[in-house]
Parts: sequence; structure tokens; C-alpha cells
Amino acid sequence: MVKLVADSGLQIITLGNFDLRNGNGSLLEPKHNRSYKIMDLLKLFITYKDKNMIADAIAEKLYPENELLDPRNTLRTQVYRLRKMLAEMGIMDDPDDDRYCQLNFQNGYYVFSLNGNCNLDVDLFEKYIQNGNTFKDQEPDQAMDWYRKALTLYKGEYLPDNMYTEWVIPTRNRYHRLYFRALLQQLDLLKKDNLVQEIIETCEEAFQIDPYEEAVQEYYLESLLMLGQIKQAASHYKYITTKLNQELGIKPSPVLREIYQEIKRKAIQKNDMNFLDIIRDLQEDEAVESAFDCDMEEFRAIYNLEKRKSLRDPGTSFIGFVSAPAEISQWEPRELKSCMQKVKGILLSSLRRGDVVTQWSERTVVFIVTDTSPESLPFISRRIENHFDREITIKNDVPLRIDFKQIDDSQALL
Repeated sequence: MVKLVADSGLQIITLGNFDLRNGNGSLLEPKHNRSYKIMDLLKLFITYKDKNMIADAIAEKLYPENELLDPRNTLRTQVYRLRKMLAEMGIMDDPDDDRYCQLNFQNGYYVFSLNGNCNLDVDLFEKYIQNGNTFKDQEPDQAMDWYRKALTLYKGEYLPDNMYTEWVIPTRNRYHRLYFRALLQQLDLLKKDNLVQEIIETCEEAFQIDPYEEAVQEYYLESLLMLGQIKQAASHYKYITTKLNQELGIKPSPVLREIYQEIKRKAIQKNDMNFLDIIRDLQEDEAVESAFDCDMEEFRAIYNLEKRKSLRDPGTSFIGFVSAPAEISQWEPRELKSCMQKVKGILLSSLRRGDVVTQWSERTVVFIVTDTSPESLPFISRRIENHFDREITIKNDVPLRIDFKQIDDSQALL
């Protein structure tokens, strides 16, 4: 059999795309992508590499809605086909020393591992970020170099072709959090070094990943103002606040509104009608109101009202649950209360006038969003997570859990 993999090693790409590459380019062909069950099995093994996995657990993840009569035999067949596909690519040969990966079955467990001549992009991504974090306080120039490498690797979401696959979502969210933190660390270091133009370029690249993250918008607008690009700052502010409202149904953050005031001040100082026309066109509501902070009885009443409304206009109102990790129940009561108050504050400042928020339990806050499409919910979740990540430090880096349920007449509020 002719090996397709060159001596330069194998690269596994998972961020923004899925690909297996060597020095000659991609090893994937259309026939491989058509074998989506085999490809999903490979992606699962890559996601859980170096971990012991029993056949039943693998089958449950791959076929959650199918009750297989013999999941172990089905999986055994799929593993055989996967081995054959990887062997044809030259990635996995029989006991040769130059294999790029190994898939072993021992003591009832499957274990997938990579050899030293194989690079997985997320492993490098994490390594570069760790190096940046190590140097950021004492050697900021070195830290910026490492963060640049990490940000360059992050081409987009983890395994984007499996956008709604349940077993992918926790890993995808984790890598996005790492990306977002590294991005903010880099922007902060660039700001301290007064590297304004690089801030703008870094933000513009980040907009290709997540165009709605306001912390990045803040760095971008501030940098435009520092360069005297008032007209561009005003136009961009109008664009992003309009998109936030139209696409996500949310209002600009307090910091963005402060930047808006600074844009106005600078435009007035310029005394240029071109700038002033843009300011007039922004039509900013100076008295933007926050979401409604209510008690549980008020929340129940509003929820029941939305249930009745759903009979006429179904699918536009959702109840959201923001749950802090169970680990924080071990905190001191005052520390736990402070954390959940901050969570509630983030929701009140992020959601629109007309949305409602209440604390449901010791570590859960619930809220209702209306006139919202299901497609907007992941962006709303990401926005809340990013605000939380910036403002609250959870021990052991345990993230919030955010869930949504559509409000309809079939559901009762617990």
C-alpha cells in the first residue's frame, strides 16, 4: 500500500474546519466526508484522545436517538471501517513505528492516542496560551508573541460541522472561553504598549470569529478615537448597536454607551457638520432602561402571561436558567451571595427593557426574553458567559451553565 502521508508529519485541524493535512495538503477526499458516521467517530476519538472509553458510552454519544440492538457490534464495525480509512491514508498502519495515531482496545476500553509526529491544533492552541499566561506579568513582549500564535490558530469554532452535536458543545465552549480570555489579555498588553494600530487589526480579525462581543468592540472604538478616526468610530458604533438590537435583541453595554458619549464630545469639538450629521443619525436613546428585576411571585405572573401569549405567537419567548457550578455551594454564604448578585447584575445590564430577571435559588437565576428567535439564543448565552468570565472569577475555572426553554402552554413553571 502506498502511504499518502509525507515525512513532514500530520496536522489535525479542528478549529474553524476539520481536516487532516500533511506537507502535500489535505488527506480528506469527498468520499471520506460522505462517510459522516465514520468521520464523527474519528472526531469523537480526537475529542476524547488518551481517555478510556467503553463501547456503550461511545454508542450513546454517537447515536443518542437510536436504540441499537447491539451497540457494541455496531461500534466494532464502525471502528473497523475507521481503521481501514486511516490505513488507506497512511495515518494508521499495522505495527509500523511511524504511525501517526493509535487506536487500541484493552480491558474493554477503546483508547485513541497521537504520536509525536502528529500535531493537533487545539493542543498547540492551549500550549501557546499557557506560555502567554506564564510570561504576561514579567515578559509582556514574549507573552504577546505567544498570544499572537494562539489567536492565529483559532480559525473559528471547534468542529463547526457538528454545531449541534451534544458531545461537542462542552469542548467547543471551553476552547472559545480560552480564545476569548487570550484575546482580552492580548488587547490589554497591546494597550499598555500603546500599539493602537495592532489593537485595531486584532479586533478586526476577532470580528470574523464573534462580531457581537462588546469587550472587543470597546477596544476597537477606543483605538479609533485615539487615532482621531471619529467618523469611523461613530459609523461603527451605529452599525454594531443596530446589529445587537436587530440580531440579538439586546442593548449596548454601559461601557459602549460611555464611548458613545466620548464620540459625541469629540465630534462637537471638531465642529464639523459631517461628524455631527452622523451623531444625529445615531438616534441613541439616552435613557435606556434595564431589564426588570422582580421577585418570584411577579416572575411567575409574567411567565404565565407569556404562556398565554404563546398561543397566539408561539416560539418567540424563552425562559433562561443561569446556574452557577455546584462547587460554589461550598463557599462561604456571603461569598456565594455576592457571586449570584453579580450574575443577576450582568443579566440586568445585558438584557433589554421588557425582559425580566429573578433569583430562583441559592445558585440559579432565571430570566425571560421575548420577541427573540431560537437562532439568537447561542449568541445571548455567549454574551452572558463572556461578561461573567470578565467580571467574576470562579475557582477551578468552572463555567456557568446557561439553558433555555421555549415558553409554551404545555410547560409549567416549577
